[in-house]
Amino acid sequence: MRFQPVIPIAVLVILLVVLFIFLLIGALRNHGTVLHKIVTIIVSALLCLSVVPIAARPMIKNKDVQYARPNLDVLFVLDTTMSMWAEDYHGDSRMSGAIETMEYVMEEMSGSSFALITFGNKSEIKLPITQDAQSIDDAIKAIQIPDKWLAEGTSLNSPFENMEYMLSHMGKEEGHERIVFFLSDGEITVDEEKIDFSDMASMIDGGAVLGFGTKQGATMTDKYGFKLYDHDTFSEAVTCLDMDSLNDLADELEIDSIQMDNKKDVSDVIAKAVANAEEILANRDDLDNYDDIYYMFVPGFMVLLLAAFLLFKE
Repeated sequence: MRFQPVIPIAVLVILLVVLFIFLLIGALRNHGTVLHKIVTIIVSALLCLSVVPIAARPMIKNKDVQYARPNLDVLFVLDTTMSMWAEDYHGDSRMSGAIETMEYVMEEMSGSSFALITFGNKSEIKLPITQDAQSIDDAIKAIQIPDKWLAEGTSLNSPFENMEYMLSHMGKEEGHERIVFFLSDGEITVDEEKIDFSDMASMIDGGAVLGFGTKQGATMTDKYGFKLYDHDTFSEAVTCLDMDSLNDLADELEIDSIQMDNKKDVSDVIAKAVANAEEILANRDDLDNYDDIYYMFVPGFMVLLLAAFLLFKE
């Protein structure tokens, strides 16, 4: 229980003391019997006391807090290869831009369920579907630049199996829609035939392939701050955004492709997904909601007020 007084407690006490003094003087001046005066004083005291629980506005915690949330399952597929740390996203790294965008999506799609897949040398399901957006945020902020000696290049094929697995397990509840955000610079450095993602399109209801970086490209540094060099030319290695490969992927998944310049570039995609989603009522254990109970004391106050009126009238 907690209290939210309508007026400061000190002011309330002063006002009630003054009120009681006036009532006491009125009772003593009454020409009735001694018993009548005693009853009047008691009723006056109770009347003043009955104001306290009303003015103090007591509230009790309501554990059954419900809110309307979009019926969406959102899958993030994040490129964590070395090139994502190239600093050609407004002077910051591509990874910083990707993380900023994911945080924006989670904020704008609050109440949805989220999952995270990362891919570098191998693909990992970092977090399965969850409504705990903070867990996703913690997971993406914990991602570190890969070791340059272990990096094996970039392949967009890498997350295929995990995406297929996650999408097949998402949206199983009636009305759930599956939204995918694929975040990468699209640069493919592995010589292999690209897998066709078209069969996944039927399992996706919206989202976008998001490209980070610039066509001009940027150099890269390792986790110690040293520049990376091309082993063939011995010059500084430059990585460039490849929107063509990302556009091809978006076409296969039948979703939009966006070259990111600002986190709000995905606003239209988010708005469309939320607008098309059903809203469901869900409980929130992490929210504190309190209900007023002052009205329970009002009937007693009214009875005492009427009794005081009748006593003083005699």
